[in-house]
Amino acid sequence: MILCLEEISLHGNTMEVFLYRTPDRRYIVAIPSIHWSTEFREIDKISLQTDHLKNSLNYHLYAGDTNKLVASIINLIKNCA
Repeated sequence: MILCLEEISLHGNTMEVFLYRTPDRRYIVAIPSIHWSTEFREIDKISLQTDHLKNSLNYHLYAGDTNKLVASIINLIKNCA
């Protein structure tokens, strides 16, 4: 089930960010345009979520501004959850 869908614009690039919430209280964030997704538990602290998202994006060699993208994703989670 899609909890939220938002378009995020960074440096002239617009990408769709999907946020899913599973029945067992996990979140899955997916950005199809960069072939990336990750999951974390609902009870994780924001600092853990932020670190997890940054590490995952860096591991997948995301070439954009990781800090801004993670901040946008965290805001999406706060607004939709």
